[in-house]
Amino acid sequence: MIKLIVSDIDGTLVTNDKKLPKRFWEVVKMMQEKEVRFCAASGRQVQSLEVLFKPIANEIGFISENGAFIKYKNNELHSEPLSFKAITPILETCKKMENIGVVLCGKDSAYALTEDKSIYEEIELHYPAVEKITDFQNINDTFFKITVCSKKTSKTNIYPMLKHFSSDFKVVVSGEHWLDITQKSVNKGKAVKIIQHLWGIRPEETAVFGDQLNDLEMMAAAKYSFAMKNAQPEVKQAANFITEYDNDNEGVIKKVAELLNNF
Repeated sequence: MIKLIVSDIDGTLVTNDKKLPKRFWEVVKMMQEKEVRFCAASGRQVQSLEVLFKPIANEIGFISENGAFIKYKNNELHSEPLSFKAITPILETCKKMENIGVVLCGKDSAYALTEDKSIYEEIELHYPAVEKITDFQNINDTFFKITVCSKKTSKTNIYPMLKHFSSDFKVVVSGEHWLDITQKSVNKGKAVKIIQHLWGIRPEETAVFGDQLNDLEMMAAAKYSFAMKNAQPEVKQAANFITEYDNDNEGVIKKVAELLNNF
């Protein structure tokens, strides 16, 4: 019996224009009737997730910042902040890179450094709570993640320039033009296991959905692990199943409805 459903957001649950599928609320009602819990798992900040799921924000779990900050019913369940001193070399390296935006993701807000208007507009789409800054010094906040937004493909252009930090941090491609850096111990799979432990739910009672490399560890946290039809090859290899439809054709919603009807 499925008791917990966890879904990535961008490239997985939402459509390519960043909207929830039309049938999402219908399936939410099915989950509520069957007492199945739902968690959104994303590299996004928690404020972005709360806006997206506003009608049910006080009823579902939020695994935000790739698992660095977990929240449920306005309660903070878990967090793994970064030391500003430790991440300063990363920020300095990013500042020297061209045609990118660097976002320092805090608990209260995100802080974006870029001179490119189009990149900042893209950042604003993903971070509703964001401030444009000219320097990362003297920001009074708790930091969970560094995000790099690039006009070029992150996997082949940005990751090679930052991968040397992976000995001390988790450096992972989170989208076609996005790369995230967190504490080395942070990942969505660990976050799912924390949720499972707190709620007394087993992996065989859990379904997860993802498409990007920051979803890899999550695939090992559930018996019903689904890579999207449009997922990266590494995610498809790690998952137990692959959805029949992609994110722009209700891939998650159709599979969740099927799972709920079968249990």
